[in-house]
Amino acid sequence: MPPVPVVRAALSCLAFALVALAPLRANADDDLRVMLAAPVPGASIGGEDGRAFVTGRILSRSGRHEKFDVAIVIDTSYSTAAPSGADVDSDGHTGKRLVERALPFRWLAWLGWMLPFGNTDAGDSILAAEIEAARTLLEQLDPRTTRVGVVAFSGDSRDKTADARTVVPLTSRYHSVRNGLRLLLEEGPSGRTNMYDAVYVATSELGGFGNAISTPRDDPEEGTRVMLFMTDGLPTLPVARKPMENARLAVEAARQAHAFDIRIDTFAIGSSATAEPVVTVEMAAETDGVFTPVAEPRDLVAVFERLRLTRIEDVAVRNATTGIAADHVIVDADGGFSAVVALADGENWLEVRATDSEGLEGLMRVAVTRVPRAGVQRLTPRLEARRLRLLESQLAELRHRSVEIELERDEGLRRALEVEIANGRAEQRRRARSVDVAIESD
Repeated sequence: MPPVPVVRAALSCLAFALVALAPLRANADDDLRVMLAAPVPGASIGGEDGRAFVTGRILSRSGRHEKFDVAIVIDTSYSTAAPSGADVDSDGHTGKRLVERALPFRWLAWLGWMLPFGNTDAGDSILAAEIEAARTLLEQLDPRTTRVGVVAFSGDSRDKTADARTVVPLTSRYHSVRNGLRLLLEEGPSGRTNMYDAVYVATSELGGFGNAISTPRDDPEEGTRVMLFMTDGLPTLPVARKPMENARLAVEAARQAHAFDIRIDTFAIGSSATAEPVVTVEMAAETDGVFTPVAEPRDLVAVFERLRLTRIEDVAVRNATTGIAADHVIVDADGGFSAVVALADGENWLEVRATDSEGLEGLMRVAVTRVPRAGVQRLTPRLEARRLRLLESQLAELRHRSVEIELERDEGLRRALEVEIANGRAEQRRRARSVDVAIESD
C-alpha cells in the first residue's frame, strides 16, 4: 500500500486536473462555447469585498471567435435637430423646443420643426442621441474581432452632390470612429432623407466593392456583415414628391444588400418614424434583420446598450457552491459578457451558462479559492475597463430602480459603487500619465 503522502499527492494532482479540464468538458460538441478571460482556474482571490469579476465571450459551436463588420448608418436630416428628450451631453439641462416655450399657442409648436432655433440645446438633439448610441455600441465591441464604419445620410435633390457618404470606413481603430462621430455631430443636421443612397453606400462598404473606401477582409467569407440603420423619418428622396417610389427603392436596396449576406437591423426613432414604419420594417424583414421601434428618442441609447449582433439570448452567472447568482450581468453586442459574483471563504465553483435563439446552450465551470489575505484579483487594463463598465451599468440600473424596493440597501450599494468607480477611473488616469511620461522620456 502506497504511503499516505503519496496518496494525498496523487489525489491533489487528480483534483487539479479535473479543475483544469472542467471548462473543456463543460460544452458538448453541438453546443455553444463559453470562453473565460477571468478568473483563471485555481485562482486565489482576496480583497475586502469578497467578489470575483467574471468575464469572457460566447463563441460559436465551432469554438471560433465570431467576427463582425458593422456599418452604423446615421440619419442627419434636418428633422434630427429636434430635441431627443434626454440630457445627452450631460450638461445638466435637457434641450427643449424654443417655440413650445416662447409661444402662448400650442398649435404653433409645429414651427419648431421648421425654424433653425427650434432646440435650446443642440447637444441633446436626436442626432446627438444617434451619435451617443453609436458610442455606446463601441464600448461593447472588441476591436480584435469587430470592425466598425460610419455612414451618414440626408439629401438635397442635387445630382452632383451625394446624399449619403462614408464618414469612417470599416476599421478596428475605434478612436477613428469616435473622431468621425464627433465631427458628424459638429456638422449638425441638414437636408431631407434619402434612405436608398444610405443603404447603397453602406452595402458598398460592407461588401468591399464599387466606390468603397473600406479594405475588404482577406477572406471574403469571413465575418458577419451587419448594417445598423437609424432614422427618425420617412424616405423623401431620391425622387422628389414621390413617397411610394422612395419607399420601394429603399426596400429594393435592402433586398440587394441581402444578396451580399448583409443583415440590416433598423431603428425607427420618434413619432414620425414609428407611426408609419413600413419601410424600416420591410428593410429588416428582407435581410433577416431586426426592426426596433424607438417611440421616445431619449430611449435610443438604452436600446443600444441591449443591442445584440449575435443570437445570444441569455447569459447566467452564479456561484454554484453557494447557489447565489450574480447581482448584475451585462452581455455585449458581440457576445462578450461580464459579471461580479460573491465568494465564500475557501473553494468556490463558478458557473456560466449561455443560451441562444436556436436553443443551443453553453456551460463553463471554473474553481477559484477565496483567501481573504490574498491579493485582489489582477486584471489587464482591457479587463479592468470592462469591469468599470459593468460597475457603471449596475450603478445606472440602481438609480432607475423603484425607491420602494430595499431603499436603504440600494443607497449603500450605490455609494459603494460610486467610490469603486471613482477609484478605478483614477487608476486608469494614473496609468495613462505613466505611459505619457515614458513616451516623452524616450
